[in-house]
Amino acid sequence: MLIHLKKLGKTFGEKVVLHDVTASVEREDRIGIVGQNGAGKTTLLKILTGEYTDYEGEFSVTHGVTLGYLEQNAKLDPTLDIYGEMRSCFAHVLDAMAQMQILERRMAASPEDASLLEQHDALQNIIDAADGYNMDVNIKKVLSGMGFAQDTWTKNIAVLSGGELTRLRLAKLLLEKPDVLILDEPTNHLDFATMEWLENYLKGYSGAVMVVSHDRYFLDNICTRIWDAHICLSLHRGCFCRALHSLREMQSFQDGQRLSGGLLQSCLSRQQ
Repeated sequence: MLIHLKKLGKTFGEKVVLHDVTASVEREDRIGIVGQNGAGKTTLLKILTGEYTDYEGEFSVTHGVTLGYLEQNAKLDPTLDIYGEMRSCFAHVLDAMAQMQILERRMAASPEDASLLEQHDALQNIIDAADGYNMDVNIKKVLSGMGFAQDTWTKNIAVLSGGELTRLRLAKLLLEKPDVLILDEPTNHLDFATMEWLENYLKGYSGAVMVVSHDRYFLDNICTRIWDAHICLSLHRGCFCRALHSLREMQSFQDGQRLSGGLLQSCLSRQQ
């Protein structure tokens, strides 16, 4: 288990946004978070990412688990080009490599010093954990997949359009490979080919994926579970609308139950 929520609640004044939310996130989960505007999706993300700390109930992340959040306005370094910005993800790896070179010269001079070997092993672990020796291969793979042609990689961050900045932020987050990838409307500014690449990338992602999206086709293609802002539901991959359709029967005996707003209605209307 990567994340656990128990009886989570959040209010703003007298307005209840989240109430009694109990759910968990496992390593291979692909979770779509749905609901109409104001239903609590953004509030839930802000709790998950630590922006909101005043909530009811329990929220815990397993020790050592990393969370990565696609922030629409995350800052990028305007002095760098596209490739340099991507390479900045590996700053700690590049630093470890530089330290290793210095350390190896010291080891050659003092081969009997066991402490130097221990330091070398620790630095090697940092590089291996980030797949550091393949950093450039991975950068090129993600940039190409996210629609950045090779002749744009030297383009300065300061002159990028809003859509290009959004795609670059997403590309950086994918490259960082957190244990839990949290995405808010990731398909904005993506063309069909890039969206298709992203879908395939997320399907094969080694960690968990949580995504807020109004794109029901995108959710249908990648998600194994759907979370309503108030309800946690387990659905089959590839059967998103059909599974939501089954909730119509639930409404007959759960009078007044709030479901997935406009997204639910759009799915049901296609089947009527």
